[in-house]
Amino acid sequence: MKNAILYTRVSTDEQADKGFSLRDQEQKLLNYCSSNDINVIAIFRDDHSAKSFNRPEFKKLFGFIKKNRSKVDLLLFTKWDRFSRNTKESYNRIKDFYDLGVIVNAIEQPLDLSVPEQGLMLAVYLSIPEVENHRRSLNVISGMRRAFKEGRYVVSPPKGYDMGRDGLNKPILVPNKEAKFIKQTFELLGKGIYSQQEVLDRLKKSGFKTSKAAFGRIVRNPIYKGHIILKAFQDEPEQLIKAIHEPLVSERLFDKVQDIINGKSKQYRVSHKKLNDKFPLKGFVLCPNCLKPLKASTSKGRSKYYSYYHCYKPCGTRYKAEDVDKWFNSFLSGISLNKNAQKLLTKLIEQRIKAQTKNERLSPKHYTEVESLEQKLIRLQDLYLDGEFSSTEYQNVKNRIQSRLNELKDIQLAFQKSKEVMDIYKNGLKKLESFNKQFTLSNLDQKRQLIGSIFPEKFRFEDNKVRTEDINPILLKIASVNEGLKRNKKRDKSKKSDLSLEVLKAGLEPARPNGHWILSPTCLPIPPLQHGIFFKV
Repeated sequence: MKNAILYTRVSTDEQADKGFSLRDQEQKLLNYCSSNDINVIAIFRDDHSAKSFNRPEFKKLFGFIKKNRSKVDLLLFTKWDRFSRNTKESYNRIKDFYDLGVIVNAIEQPLDLSVPEQGLMLAVYLSIPEVENHRRSLNVISGMRRAFKEGRYVVSPPKGYDMGRDGLNKPILVPNKEAKFIKQTFELLGKGIYSQQEVLDRLKKSGFKTSKAAFGRIVRNPIYKGHIILKAFQDEPEQLIKAIHEPLVSERLFDKVQDIINGKSKQYRVSHKKLNDKFPLKGFVLCPNCLKPLKASTSKGRSKYYSYYHCYKPCGTRYKAEDVDKWFNSFLSGISLNKNAQKLLTKLIEQRIKAQTKNERLSPKHYTEVESLEQKLIRLQDLYLDGEFSSTEYQNVKNRIQSRLNELKDIQLAFQKSKEVMDIYKNGLKKLESFNKQFTLSNLDQKRQLIGSIFPEKFRFEDNKVRTEDINPILLKIASVNEGLKRNKKRDKSKKSDLSLEVLKAGLEPARPNGHWILSPTCLPIPPLQHGIFFKV
């Protein structure tokens, strides 16, 4: 009989309301273990976000397994998003558990990681929550930027203001009791005879509380003259927006103070980093010796100019720019997703999303029920206005109908969101084709955005190749499957159009011949253990 640790997690009350409660997860896990003859030796319950593994109960869980590694065979949870919503950290953590001899798996989304293609499904399970989180984040950013463009400040209020409500019940800044200190600050600085420190000291004696660094930000913040800085985002440059709240100082006084502080220099210009089209990798490549970002420069030889990526003195690391470009283009070719692999991965993701949403589709009967309920609400209102119902009766019936209507619409909304997620995946996979060509045809800003999406951190060259340890783990897995399809094609040319790679039935325990893990490196020069992907040989 195998011994298992059970792990449940819920981060918000909203998740609990939607069926992710700790009690519900725990009961499902206990039922599973009972039906599969698995002995439960401990249960850990967490109530923290899965964006990282910095969770109190998870740390206790890992410490418990380290102390009792010989007694633990399995770590079980209901779904992979209960384990983590961070793809990169998940791979490293799974490897840590495998090193301790513990198999990690989800009972509702079981995977056999000895099958390479199921390693892709692990990436899908882990990345779908990340995509959803990112989509929500973009929606929040979009809403905030729209408010800023309307002159409405909607984030934490600065010194001198509180957050209030206008006639439309929308947020607006209103001056508070500290506003007098802000006005006094600009009046004193505008005289040109006091330093910032002298002004700060005088205000502190009067009861104003702030730090020196915060005070420096106050005197430069245009919000006090009635303007909001809208930071650059994507293709939009930084802007200065006229706000709708009451300014504490006049524009003339504020600008005068800026001239005094900056020695007559202009303020709020959009700054640009000094970059050269010849060196798109500048700032991304680390020196393999001292791990500092390499600089880039061009020097004149006897007959022509030579460009290099090089380190700071006294470190002697130096690469020719043309060699770096050649190595990087070779690397981009290796991670480009060929059409066969793209079709396979798209099909796998579609099947998985369909399986997750098959019970959430609205049938024609449900659409009819939605229309019927909406008509009932209208008739109910008419009857109430005609005096056929008392206020209490009307409210009870309305709540019952509205509850069912909301339930049906929530199901419909969930199904629509699954389509949006699938569209995001399709567009993303399409962009994984021909990385090297996309890179060559892009401008400097696009090239640097592409590099940043491939490498979560900066990267290095080893033996004239990009260190694959630095790559986004999903791209790394795609590259290995991509090469696997190429090898299959060479071995069996009769199956050129066959994309239905046979996947073994998923289980909770990958194959262990003779009781030992067998690791098979991918075609790329990487240490397989680092990524925690196990292959059956």
